[in-house]
Order: sequence, then C-alpha cells, then structure tokens
Amino acid sequence: MENIGKPTSSEARTALDDIDRVQRAVRDTPWPVWLYPVNALLVGAIALTPLLGDVGRVVALLTLAFATIAVNVITGYRMGTPWALPTSRGFLASVALSAAFVVVALAFADPPLPAWALVLLAVAAATTYSIGSFVHYRSTRR
Repeated sequence: MENIGKPTSSEARTALDDIDRVQRAVRDTPWPVWLYPVNALLVGAIALTPLLGDVGRVVALLTLAFATIAVNVITGYRMGTPWALPTSRGFLASVALSAAFVVVALAFADPPLPAWALVLLAVAAATTYSIGSFVHYRSTRR
C-alpha cells in the first residue's frame, strides 16, 4: 500500500471546489425540450383524476404516477443524470407549488370538490410547472 502523504490545506480546498463544480455541472445539465410539456401535462392529468369514478381514479392515478416517474428516470439515464435535482431555486419552488395544487386536488376528492375547482387546480398545477420549466430552461441554456 502506497502512502501519498497528507494533502495541504490549499490542495484540499481545491479538491472540494472541484467536487462542488462537478456536482453543479451535473445538476444543471439541460433537459430535452420535449420533457417540460410532457411533465406539465402529466401533472395536470394527475390533478384531474378525482373526476373519475372510485376504481378509475385509483387506476388512472397509479398509471399517471408510474408514467411520470418512468419518463423522467429513463430520460435521466439517457442524459447520464437519472437522480440529479436541478439547482434552479425558481424551478424547484414552482415544482413544489405545482405539487401542492395536485395534493389539494387529490386530498379534497372525498368529499368531492366541484368539477370546475378540480379543473382550475389542474390548470394551476400545469401552469406553475410550465413557469418553472421556463425558468429551468433559461438557467441551463446560457
């Protein structure tokens, strides 16, 4: 076993800076443009599942959730970044807000919200995701 010695503080700092730079580069890899609208449509569709009957709602929800995960993981593997979350705070905030709209739509399925309220929640979820997509697109394609 070879002993390479203890690194100096400047070498350690440089190595840590390189790690941060590489992680940021991976997290800021541009996504394919088609992925943004596909995700927005899937998020909106998930928010609309309470409009279906009891059995259809569960099947549709599971199918759409699986499709969302599959599309993103497969695309991530093809890009080489399957589990990396973007660094864009604007994108992450809009995704969280979009998820909140979906959760409200799903949480108030029983007792059911009026159909117009569910449609508004679905539109809000898709719109906020789309705004975040624009922010992410702009931040990764400078």
